[in-house]
Amino acid sequence: MTYPDEKDHPRSRVKRRSNPTFPIVIFIVAAATAGFYFYINRGISNSYLDYGSAVESSQIPNIQPDSAPHGTSDSASEPAIEASTTNTNETLEKSNRSPSVSDTSSNEDEELVKSGESPGVKDKATSDFEQQLAVLNSFYAHLDEQPYMEEFNLQDSSKNHFSKLIQKLLDNPPIVTRETDDLFTLLKNTAHFFRILGKDNILLLKGILDREKDALEDMLKSFYSLTYKPEYIEREYGLQIDFNALYDYASFLIHTMGGRLYLFRRDSSSRMAVTFYAILIIDRANSEGNSRHGIDIRPAVNSLTEELENGGKRLQFREKYLDTLYDLQEKYN
Repeated sequence: MTYPDEKDHPRSRVKRRSNPTFPIVIFIVAAATAGFYFYINRGISNSYLDYGSAVESSQIPNIQPDSAPHGTSDSASEPAIEASTTNTNETLEKSNRSPSVSDTSSNEDEELVKSGESPGVKDKATSDFEQQLAVLNSFYAHLDEQPYMEEFNLQDSSKNHFSKLIQKLLDNPPIVTRETDDLFTLLKNTAHFFRILGKDNILLLKGILDREKDALEDMLKSFYSLTYKPEYIEREYGLQIDFNALYDYASFLIHTMGGRLYLFRRDSSSRMAVTFYAILIIDRANSEGNSRHGIDIRPAVNSLTEELENGGKRLQFREKYLDTLYDLQEKYN
C-alpha cells in the first residue's frame, strides 16, 4: 500500500543512505569516547598502584567520563587532567608520610627500631609510668582531705612530707649481715624505723595503715613499678632512689630478726603484701648480679606461697602474687 505523499514527494537518495548509517556513527563515537576515558582512568589508576595501595579511596580524585562538558574537545580536557594528576601525586607523596603520625614521632620510631625496640613501646611504657604516678598522687590528695590527718599536725602536704620520710629511710639503711653478733646491733635493728623516723612519724604511719589498708597494695605496686624508672620518682617527688638501699630493706624484712618483728606486728594482709615485694626486689638483685648479701630467698618464697594458698582472701592481687611465686619456685628449686 502506498501513500500519496510518497508519490508526490519521493525520498532523496541522500536521506535514504544517511538514515541507516547514522546509528552506526553514533555508536562509534560513543565507543571511542568511552575507550578514551577508560584509557585515561586506567592510566591514572596504574599510577596509584605504583605509589602503593595504602592510599585511601577518598584521596583519589574522582575523574569520570560524564564530568567533561559535552562538546569539549580532547585538547581542552587535557590540561584539567594533567592538573588533577599533579594534585594526585602531591596528595600521594603526603600520604606516604603517615599523616596520623607527626614527623617527630616518626623519627622516634626509627630510633626505636634501630635500638631493637618496637615503635609505640616507648609511648606505652611512658603512659604506664605516668599512670603509676597518678595512683600515688591520688592517694596523697586523698590523705590531705581526711579529717583524721588534722590530729597529726603536718606542716606540709602529704606528698612532700612522705617524700622526705622515704628519702631519710633510703639514706639510712638497716644492718643486714651479722645482726646477731652483738646485742647492740640487734636492738638497733629492732628499733630501726623508730630511730630514723621518730615517734610522731611512727604514730602517723600507724594511723594511716590502720585506716587505709585497702590502698596499701596499690601503693606498693605503683612504687615498685616506678623503681624501674627512678628518674620519674626524682622528677615528681625529688627522691634519689638507690636500688642498693631498697635491696638492704628487702633483705632486712625477710632475713633479719628486727625486720621480721616489724612485719609480724602488722596485720596478715599487709605483711604478705610487703613480703611479696621484698622477695621481688631480692630476686631482681639476683638477676642483675647485685645480690651483695647472698640471701637465699627460697624459704621466704615457699613460706609466703603456703600462706597465700591457705589465706590472704582479702588481698586484691592474691592470684597474681601466687602466679609469680610459683614461677620463682621453679626458678630457684
